[in-house]
Amino acid sequence: MTDLRYELAKIINHSASGDGVHKMCLDGTYCVKYSHQDCRWQRWHSSLCIVVQGYTEIMLDTDTYRYDGVHYIATPVDLPVTSRLFAVTPEQPFLCLKILFDSAVLNELAAQIEKDFPNETETSPRAMFIGIPSEQMLEAAIRLGKLFQTPDDAPVLGPLVIKEILYHLLKGPDGPALRQFVRSGSKMYKISQAIYTLRANLSEDVNVASLAKAANMSRSSFFKTFKEVTAMSPIQYQKRLRLLEARRLMTVDSETAEHAAFKVGYHSASQFSREYSRMFGNSPLRDIMEIKKAGNSIHQI
Repeated sequence: MTDLRYELAKIINHSASGDGVHKMCLDGTYCVKYSHQDCRWQRWHSSLCIVVQGYTEIMLDTDTYRYDGVHYIATPVDLPVTSRLFAVTPEQPFLCLKILFDSAVLNELAAQIEKDFPNETETSPRAMFIGIPSEQMLEAAIRLGKLFQTPDDAPVLGPLVIKEILYHLLKGPDGPALRQFVRSGSKMYKISQAIYTLRANLSEDVNVASLAKAANMSRSSFFKTFKEVTAMSPIQYQKRLRLLEARRLMTVDSETAEHAAFKVGYHSASQFSREYSRMFGNSPLRDIMEIKKAGNSIHQI
């Protein structure tokens, strides 16, 4: 395990030219590197992250997840979180391989695996899974990392290796819970579809009754299950995504606070400013000025 960890760390460190989230030649794959503590509200995308150096601290509402050493973080739905990514030392940066989840690939793999587990009990797990990758997963991740250096081979062989990595994830200890999110008709699948609807219609007001009806669940059951999965209500979830997107628009696209607020669905600039300050600890203008002054950027893991 140790040798595999160091080999993958070497590959990620080589592939990431500097601090930040680096897109690789294969769609949906990234190498993440930070030589210092990085702390900010983020939208943690539906993905698998394999951390091989440094440690993570993730706050999902009142839940805190901490882990050091080699570990994976699997999130089957997008989650607005507060995260801290710590390097061991500046010479030993935080290093992570990130793979965005492809629902079609996950669905195919889950269907094949579940033939051997036809009577698994359905639960309502939190959509944040942290565990230790198997040797088979790390070996496949190393092969994927090596493909980043051969861009001609990556488009053909890369998807096969990614499928192998995800197969080992879905066969592992968190597999039964993760597979619920792609099992058509399950409660978790219905919640994931509701989350997709919220993300796709970010500027529109939340209609919990409509979401519950689409999920074929009572309003109370939908609300309870949504909160079990995300640690927040549908309205809280959308609000945090809105504020994260507004922050990105102001930082990356240089939008004014007023325009950013309007784009994400706010009708009142004062309400936007209040809620922004409550979430980020500063007014929109001061927050963005401090981010730019520090030379930081907004990264979504």
